[in-house]
Amino acid sequence: MISRGKFDGAVAIDYKSGNFMFFRAKAVVLASGGAGRLYKITTNAAQDTGNGYAIAYRIGAKLVDMEMVQFHTTGMVYPKSHEGQLVTEAVRGEGGILLNIHKERFMHRYEPKLLELAGRDVLARSIATEILEGRGTPEGGVYLDISHLPANLIEERLSSMLRQFLNVGVDIRKQPMQVAPTAHHFMGGVQINENAETNIVGIYAAGEVTGGIHGGNRLGGNALADTQVFGKIAGQNAAEYALKNSLLPINKKHISHEIRHAKSFLENKEGVRPFEIKKRLTSLMWDKVGIFRTEKGLQEAITEIERIKKEIPNIWVMDKRTRYNREWIEALEIKNMVMVAEMVAKAALMRKESSL
Repeated sequence: MISRGKFDGAVAIDYKSGNFMFFRAKAVVLASGGAGRLYKITTNAAQDTGNGYAIAYRIGAKLVDMEMVQFHTTGMVYPKSHEGQLVTEAVRGEGGILLNIHKERFMHRYEPKLLELAGRDVLARSIATEILEGRGTPEGGVYLDISHLPANLIEERLSSMLRQFLNVGVDIRKQPMQVAPTAHHFMGGVQINENAETNIVGIYAAGEVTGGIHGGNRLGGNALADTQVFGKIAGQNAAEYALKNSLLPINKKHISHEIRHAKSFLENKEGVRPFEIKKRLTSLMWDKVGIFRTEKGLQEAITEIERIKKEIPNIWVMDKRTRYNREWIEALEIKNMVMVAEMVAKAALMRKESSL
């Protein structure tokens, strides 16, 4: 929360007890990760719903490049229960080849020099094109094959991938994997300077919640360096700021407002369930604000997001408990997801070279 243009603390919910808490503080480091869960298919954990972006935006922090979303080249498509789960780039690095339903090595058509070692953006578009043009597998992917490699090499260098697929009944030493692009990393986010400071006094940020660090397409492995470098810088500067400044008075009105808002979802007697809105939103983002974007599609997405926004006050949580109530937390997250989805779609529409 913000008082007199400075950070003064944060309201939180103890998931275990259902109690509200207020953390009074002089500084905070936002390190909440990305928003891959805006998309139907993603490598991201369930918690990556864009809360950090929404929190920052509400308190007046500047955000940049929100339209820049990286889609990882290869996520699992089979079985459905594992859809989107990451298939590491090491598979292609060790010599894995991409094949369409006709067993054609299609990267010769898109990037004849680099083939499967092309950049993530090129590969993601190439695979998506094969699928959209009807050359994908029945499950909606393409084949990633390493069965031509010696079995001992796969066992030694790709042991985690071997286990991952054996667990679902696929032996990658003998059978091809089925893969497709999957939402992976947000390039955009909260704007920071070299000291990891935002434009709000007392608020610092690090990791995927920040924007502008990687440009339009992050290189593999750089996210780890990002978290370590800016994590240290943010932590040190936040601590130094806290040592030099005093706590601000507690703003009870702000706290009461946040508590009333959170409880409002428990008071509705009927309405739309959180999972219903989430399903609509993630499908919309995947179809209209995904790898390929058009002006028409983006405008349609924005119109639908506006409709969804109007439904948020009518979200109905069936379980009225506050302890261990995942549906209640999901209802709170959805408001943030819709806000971030609108940012992505509108920013994409404004950046004309991002659309066809």
